[in-house]
Amino acid sequence: MENENVSKYLEITSQKSAIQDLLTDIETAQQGYLPIWATGFTELDEKLDGGFLGGNLILMGAISSLGKTTFALQIAENIASAGKDVIIFSLEMSKNELNAKSISRNTFKLTDDEKDVEKKTRQKYRLTMGDILRGRVGKLGDEKRKLFDEALAQTESVNDHLFILRDNKITVDDVGEIVRTHIEARPSSRPFVVIDYLQILKPSESSKSNDKRLLTDEDVNNLKDLAVTLGIPILVISAFNRASYLDPVSMGSFKESGNIEYSGDTLIGLQYSGMQYKKHWYTNKNGSKKKVYESKIEHDTRVRELAEKMDKDGADGSFLPIDVVLLKNRGVSKGKILFEFCPKYNIFREKNDQSIELYEWDHDADEDYSEAGLSSVVSSDTGVTIGGKVK
Repeated sequence: MENENVSKYLEITSQKSAIQDLLTDIETAQQGYLPIWATGFTELDEKLDGGFLGGNLILMGAISSLGKTTFALQIAENIASAGKDVIIFSLEMSKNELNAKSISRNTFKLTDDEKDVEKKTRQKYRLTMGDILRGRVGKLGDEKRKLFDEALAQTESVNDHLFILRDNKITVDDVGEIVRTHIEARPSSRPFVVIDYLQILKPSESSKSNDKRLLTDEDVNNLKDLAVTLGIPILVISAFNRASYLDPVSMGSFKESGNIEYSGDTLIGLQYSGMQYKKHWYTNKNGSKKKVYESKIEHDTRVRELAEKMDKDGADGSFLPIDVVLLKNRGVSKGKILFEFCPKYNIFREKNDQSIELYEWDHDADEDYSEAGLSSVVSSDTGVTIGGKVK
């Protein structure tokens, strides 16, 4: 038994075999077979250095109703349309709801051309998710039904590579078993996995804690191990803390898990553009300039008004400005990609001009913050000044 333990120890700590594994992976990459799953969004893939890597755990979060599931589903369909398998574990939405989202999005995409007279004319027949679930898809032969049928065909075109499991009682152990079975059945295509969402995932039967936070931490660790063991990317959708709803996205926004920050290879936060603290250049009486940030009270008031406007515009069918923020991107760059989201037709698209950002800088502040100084935050060369004190 002692010899077996020694042999096992030498095997799992061997640098020789580890270096050989690395060299094998490098050779595989040089031959063009690097296991990368591109998202299908050009700017996002560029930030990700091509896409998601096998073995990576990706956690994506946002406030309620900002399109987390829609965004993940659109990425999943892009990957499936490229010929790679995708498994979606839907713990919240039904298959009907997910498919209705896809069909709705395709009614938009099929008519998305203002210069094409025929497509522009057909825009009035676009369908919402609610239209589809309630059967408001037109009658055979009419224009609305024709658009529905075309959108349905587009949705079905990825059926050979998209697999959806609806189960709100699933555990991490179940996820591992199902994914391994899929790989055994289809060894030529290792799947991209989506879990929607983390806080509904049931604890493993071997879990002994009753603390929700500790159980979530355990799930995150186990999902990371599964991604590494199987060499696949796993994207997990997470809720945000309600206390973070008015704040710019950060690692602390994610609900219930401190391990998200450490175990996740990529952390993605979605927010309305304009959630960052608004900044001004303030010119002192002597002509020098300082950066002035709005106060917490001013920020929260503005963000509440912004959210109300986004709700109204979204219901009207407008595209809402969205920041997709890479809070962590292990080994690659972090940053922000500017998107637009149309909740009415369940579609995300990257902005053509990534240099235009809402609420970034005002040229000058309208009042003397250093004298009225009271609530606003002024940055300095030595730190951040709050109420006259450098923090």
